[in-house]
Amino acid sequence: MTEIKPKRVLIASGGTGGHFYPGLALANELRSRGGWEPLFLVKKGDISISALQENYYPYAEIDMISLPRSFNPAAHLSFLWRAAASLSLCLRVIKDFKPVVVFGTGSYISFPAALAAYLKCVPAIIHESNAKFGLGNRICARFVSKLALGLPIKNNPFKAKSELTGTPLRGTFSSKADPARSRASLGLKDGTPVLLIFGGSQGARRLNRAAASAVLKLREGELAFQVVHVAGKRDHAETLSFYSGLGLTDAPGLKVLDYCEDMNSLYAAADLVCCRSGAGTVTELLHLRKPSVLVPLPSSAAGHQLENAGILAGAGAAVIIEEAPAFEERLAGELKRLLAGPAALEKMRGAFAALKDLPDPMTAAANIVAEMEKLLPS
Repeated sequence: MTEIKPKRVLIASGGTGGHFYPGLALANELRSRGGWEPLFLVKKGDISISALQENYYPYAEIDMISLPRSFNPAAHLSFLWRAAASLSLCLRVIKDFKPVVVFGTGSYISFPAALAAYLKCVPAIIHESNAKFGLGNRICARFVSKLALGLPIKNNPFKAKSELTGTPLRGTFSSKADPARSRASLGLKDGTPVLLIFGGSQGARRLNRAAASAVLKLREGELAFQVVHVAGKRDHAETLSFYSGLGLTDAPGLKVLDYCEDMNSLYAAADLVCCRSGAGTVTELLHLRKPSVLVPLPSSAAGHQLENAGILAGAGAAVIIEEAPAFEERLAGELKRLLAGPAALEKMRGAFAALKDLPDPMTAAANIVAEMEKLLPS
């Protein structure tokens, strides 16, 4: 009997959690099907390596950095040197590993892998999780075989080779958390609205302070609501101090956390979410149909967080508040309007019906595998 060799796939992933988890979800989907052998390509010393080790996935490291945003000649020379070295390593990996397809999750790690695949005549797919192409993906799009989109992209110049697959979510979102149990585990009451606040891996300090100030204003107005605020490990102590300065340290129904691994439970406890609009967060809100007040990160590349937020806001399932003049006042006013009674939140929940044609994130990994298989020789 002839032994069937597994189909090998090189997954260029990492840099940030938002770029790593889709790659991990794809690898898990391939593993569950059998007949596939993934190899990860990650940045040297990447934070994702521990997760790969825990899940017994092999990996190779490249010493790649992102394109400098400054005009510093030394920084650009360093980038070019590392890009060339990374491309050389990717060419060797493809030669030795012999993947049938290369998959990149859109970070700067993907560029040398996608280019090496093109030079080696190996089909490649790049995943864009945002509603706007990043610079690396815009460049890669010219020579990869396929683009897998997490969200619709307006005026997509690569529409002919694009497929809306959705963005894979972590496995923790595969089961529905019980709202009552989630609230009880946090020491919160049923029957009183819960506001969930969280920032992101960067740029959450102003959002943390503005949200805390809004909580004080709403409490002074005697509005009944509860708060779970995930401030982030970097800003947790400062946020606690800020709440203390507002006289809210021991306020009932207020939980200030530094981090939470089980975001599925926090979402289940919440009636309204106030957060950034990274692609992963927007995908989670879509999947769970959670009304939200979205505050796009002003420094996000090419304003992609604003585009992401527009997907939900355009349907009426979210409200966008930018960090512009009077930001704090607008945020407090919008939160007050939405928490004042059930009608506004119910209307936002119903608005998700207008987004029913978007792919279910829990099938996104399978959708990407289907696109990969189309590229393989019959």
